[in-house]
Amino acid sequence: MKTAVLMTVALLTLGACVTNTAGIYANSQGVNRVDNVSIGRKVSLESIKAYPDGGQLSGYATLRSHTSYNLNLQYRVTWYDANNNSIDAENMSWVPVTLHGFQQVQVKSTAPNGRASWFDIQIREIIPN
Repeated sequence: MKTAVLMTVALLTLGACVTNTAGIYANSQGVNRVDNVSIGRKVSLESIKAYPDGGQLSGYATLRSHTSYNLNLQYRVTWYDANNNSIDAENMSWVPVTLHGFQQVQVKSTAPNGRASWFDIQIREIIPN
């Protein structure tokens, strides 16, 4: 019994150390990763692209629902320079978005300055309390 309690406490402690809050990650350089299989079955990120727009970059990604019910999600876009340093990352916040059954939504972002060369986007599900 004592061993079972200690193992449970250890597993809960290790679980609390996980810092990745994204369910899905993708970037405009072609990297895609699903960190949460449950959300990966419900939604996908498609058509991630950065393009020049009046002296700085803009980008878009398409979120596609694979379920018949509403999904309450958040996404966050972070821009990077040519040296892979994030640009103004501390001011990038999570943005709520609701996808209705089998809906697809295009989300857009513009780089905060002209130094940006690529971006990434993270998606996570909002879990009600």
